Amino acid sequence: MSGRRSHPRFAVLPSPEGVLRVRRDVTVQRKSPDDMVVVSRDPGVLGELVSVQSVALDDEGITARVLESQLIVVDGSVRHQLRLSRPTDTND
Repeated sequence: MSGRRSHPRFAVLPSPEGVLRVRRDVTVQRKSPDDMVVVSRDPGVLGELVSVQSVALDDEGITARVLESQLIVVDGSVRHQLRLSRPTDTND
């Protein structure tokens, strides 16, 4: 039992870094080669990179940057209209 109380009982590790991916359903209102407008239940974060995938089109998805997020009313419910644009550089 010698040295029992002097031995470390726990170790504090540095916090790991990671990415949280939250999938949300959106309705695409307008799509062009360079940008799109979608409606979401949740607000967008300006400048955030998002991935938009379409099950109906069975595509790989596109990466876009949130340019604008504004409140709108759709069928009596508050929603968020997001304007997305393909980023010129995705190395963020």
